Amino acid sequence: MTGSIQVLHIDDEPNFADLTADFLERESDDFDVKTTTQPTNGLERIRNGDLDCVVSDHDMPSMTGIELLESVRSEYPELPFILFTGKGSEEVASEAISAGVTDYLQKESGTDQYAILANRIENVVERQQSQQAVQEQKRRLETIISNVPGLIYRCRNEPGWPMDEVAGECEELAGYPPETIESGTVSWGEDVIHPDDREKVWDDVQGAIENGEPFELSYRIETADGQTKWVWERGRNITDPDGEIIALEGFITDITESKRRERRFEAIFNNTYQFTGLLEPDGTFIEANEAALSFAGVDRNEVVGKPLWKAKWFQSNPQAHAVAREAVETAQDGELFRDEITIQGAEGKAFVDFSVRPVTNDDGNVTLLIPEGRDISELKEREQTLREQEHQFEAIFNDPNLLVGLLDTDGTVKDINEIALEYVDVPREDIVGDPFWETPWWTEDYRGSVKQWVAEAADGEYVEYEADKPIEGGGEATVEGNFRPVTDDEGTVSRIIVSAKDITQRRRRERELKRRNEQFDKFASFVSHDLQSPVSTVQGRLELALQTGEMGHVEKAAEAIERVDELRDDLVTTLRTGEIVSETERIKIEPVIDDVWTAVDPPQTASITVEEGTRIEADIDALQRMLENLVGNSIEHGPEDVAIRIGEFNSGLYYEDSGPGIDPEHRDRVFTPGFSTKNGEEGIGMGMASVRQIVLAHGWAIQIKDGEYLDGVRFEITDL
Repeated sequence: MTGSIQVLHIDDEPNFADLTADFLERESDDFDVKTTTQPTNGLERIRNGDLDCVVSDHDMPSMTGIELLESVRSEYPELPFILFTGKGSEEVASEAISAGVTDYLQKESGTDQYAILANRIENVVERQQSQQAVQEQKRRLETIISNVPGLIYRCRNEPGWPMDEVAGECEELAGYPPETIESGTVSWGEDVIHPDDREKVWDDVQGAIENGEPFELSYRIETADGQTKWVWERGRNITDPDGEIIALEGFITDITESKRRERRFEAIFNNTYQFTGLLEPDGTFIEANEAALSFAGVDRNEVVGKPLWKAKWFQSNPQAHAVAREAVETAQDGELFRDEITIQGAEGKAFVDFSVRPVTNDDGNVTLLIPEGRDISELKEREQTLREQEHQFEAIFNDPNLLVGLLDTDGTVKDINEIALEYVDVPREDIVGDPFWETPWWTEDYRGSVKQWVAEAADGEYVEYEADKPIEGGGEATVEGNFRPVTDDEGTVSRIIVSAKDITQRRRRERELKRRNEQFDKFASFVSHDLQSPVSTVQGRLELALQTGEMGHVEKAAEAIERVDELRDDLVTTLRTGEIVSETERIKIEPVIDDVWTAVDPPQTASITVEEGTRIEADIDALQRMLENLVGNSIEHGPEDVAIRIGEFNSGLYYEDSGPGIDPEHRDRVFTPGFSTKNGEEGIGMGMASVRQIVLAHGWAIQIKDGEYLDGVRFEITDL
């Protein structure tokens, strides 16, 4: 989606219309929102301006939103139209859909609705623009096919080239209607291609396919009325996702006339890469060689009869146009004209050595002019590249962030930049002429390696290195760099450029980033697990609501959704701050357990007891996630009437249940991510790992014991 999005908002409440416009334009700089309170005015605005989307209320005095939609659809069936209304009902939605509404959104309290509306607008506009682009592309393709001088096909890669689709000038080219070839009544490979060319055509196409290249070839065909024509074909293979060839697609055009011209002028024009032609003395084209025509992307008929300066090569550049005319005038007087100019081709420009030479008869009169152009773009590019390389070398050599040196192939220092000298505080003259590995930048430990790197670079290899160096005050600095060989025109290494950059801070950041990413990966796994309980609650309660019709289940589901939202906020905060535990406070356990019990949604026969006055210093969000995992574990592994007890003891906080307990041989592995005592895929083993992560993030410790008050497991959390 490109450019601004023109939106018209129609609402009989002017304050709400203006408020919506302000919020939309705050959501995106691309929005340009106009408002009106009258649907009739809105219709006029739609008719008078280029709009990308209409947003309309439904209940309006003079006209409902659906009535307005019907009016818009009668004139603008494709214009995106969003019904943004406070009156939401299945009846209104059904009528809007029947009338062709693009999207339907009910007004709500709060500002989040504007972000949703902005997203809806962007989506429908982008979808509409994409559909228009597809339609335009289809139209262009149909135009190309209807105007192409030849035929376009799709066939199977089999002997005989059975055609599945044929379009274009099939009958004009071969004398057969497309359907005759598509049906197989006439075989392109066995009935149309000349018998003497069939084997070569097959071999050429298969060879190109094996090389992974498009195929391009010329051959003869025999038409329905017995004529022999030359055709040129270009195509490629189409493969499925597994790389298997499913079809060939290509283009075939008549080149019979071109072949005749080719034979006629081959000796003069087409045995050279130069652009060559023949002109009348007044500069009018008689002929142009294939190299020149191909470069310009024109046919012979587009050139012959035109003055040289009006041909395509000289049209895009006023200077070239003037030079071509001057060249003709000079050659008309019997003089050779020569200059270097830029001319235009079909795929770009070229810098050419251009000349026009006069041809005279025995009387000295000019009878023909021969224009020639030798493409010297590569030569000029090499010259330009050399200049750029010199500038680049100077820029690199004097880069204030790099230590750069120029070495001879034997490692002798030829030059060193100022930044490198600052690191060793040694005059340049004391270093130039020394072997690089013996300079002050290298300790004894690295000198053998440096000598080897120099030898490899002298052999033409690009050598990258990383090294640790001691720094003043203790510690080490990490640097990375390279030994880059510089070659002459013959490819022989003539110099070596060595560079280095301090990456100590980057390596530290990478290590820290890796540590934090690993921490976030674990946290994400735990949060994903912690979301299972409230999500399961929502699913279960909604299923019960559908089955029983009792709204109490919906209320329970809504409470569980609030818990999902809290977990989402907790995740966002953690990702923003990088800390699993943020601010802590002295928390009473009972209110937290009430929220936990709602989120886990245990069986009605299950029970939980919290000793009165039980408190703990903790991050409340993290504490709730920890307790949800402990309670969920008890519910999951215990009986339906499982009992849970939480309280304080002299060393911290305890949690007990009446479940089956945890086998002592498993207790050391319970907190390991992925460990589960359930069989198969029933458990993912992340709940207790999440408990341990939260415990450690608080700086606490946790132990597993047998229950003292109940018959199941006891978790003791200490170091509070």
